[in-house]
Amino acid sequence: MEDRSFQQIQQELAQCKARVNELSLLNEELTDFIENAAIPLHWVNGKGIITWANQAELTALGYEKQEYIGQPIAKFHADQSTIEDILTRLINNETLHNYSARLKCKDGSIKHVLISSNVLRKEEKFIHTRCFTRDITAMVLEEQRKNDFVAMVSHELKTPLTSILGYLQVMLSKTKNSGDPFISMALAKTENQAKSMIRMIEDFLNLSRLEVAKIELNLETFQLHILLQEVIQEIQLISHSHNINLIHNGPITIVADRAKIYQVMVNLINNAIKYSPPQSSITIGYQLHGTAVKIYVTDHGIGIGEADQKQLFERFYRVQSQQTKHTVGFGIGLYLVAEILRYHKSKIEVKSSPEMGSTFHFLLPINEEQSPAQQSQ
Repeated sequence: MEDRSFQQIQQELAQCKARVNELSLLNEELTDFIENAAIPLHWVNGKGIITWANQAELTALGYEKQEYIGQPIAKFHADQSTIEDILTRLINNETLHNYSARLKCKDGSIKHVLISSNVLRKEEKFIHTRCFTRDITAMVLEEQRKNDFVAMVSHELKTPLTSILGYLQVMLSKTKNSGDPFISMALAKTENQAKSMIRMIEDFLNLSRLEVAKIELNLETFQLHILLQEVIQEIQLISHSHNINLIHNGPITIVADRAKIYQVMVNLINNAIKYSPPQSSITIGYQLHGTAVKIYVTDHGIGIGEADQKQLFERFYRVQSQQTKHTVGFGIGLYLVAEILRYHKSKIEVKSSPEMGSTFHFLLPINEEQSPAQQSQ
């Protein structure tokens, strides 16, 4: 009886030893996997200190382990507002996917990376982040070279086009009294096309500025209805094909970059014109929405399907259909609208369905110093 118990103990010990060996081998393999993975990995604790990093991370930035681990992660970020935002989001239990950031290398160079990260918690306590970084420096530099080229070409094209437009306008004014309606009509159409080309070139120039983060907001206080009236007047000088109506319940003063909101409205109205039948109505308006104002553009055009709405504000995206295949454009206008509003901490939204028209709308803060009478309108 005793011998049998001893044998059982031996068997159990042998099984335990085998299991320990299996776990030890698995631990070695997992350690090797994360230490020598091709993707840079690191952990950061709740105080923003790097507690561990694998060799790929150290090699990518050029640091030795003792120079990197134990240091504040903010020390290695080129943009302090970026790492502050990352840590705040992680502390609030968000999961980050492909968050764009710039890291400082030991040799002084900058790496552009995409960060994906979440947090390990135990009993609600922040243990550390699990952070993966992907180097996209080559892609960013290539994109920058492309943007520089687009900006250069656009700038070079704009100068002669502006000159052509000037001559066209002089010729148009001189031929209005000539009595030849065909010449006047032809010159007017040519003028409209030249203005259209200049607008497209402006879009490309603004796109290149956005892509290299050269957009700076010049916030000022102004009356919204006056800006909208100016936009409508400019567009109606170029296009007489649609009826543009302005609806509002009285003056509202807002705080924003006036020139850029002007561009947003021009792009939205031109988009409505482009995808609406001639002689149809386009309505521009605004209404109070709490401490903000909701600004909208409504058309009675071809409408937008649900699938297209999800990609509508992406760069170079254009709706593909029989109704749009002959429409001129590069898919930049709405992307610029979305980016300009993002800088204003706002968001462009759309409500639409095919054949039922579309409404684009966004929010902007009203001037807090407005009188109660103005705010209650």
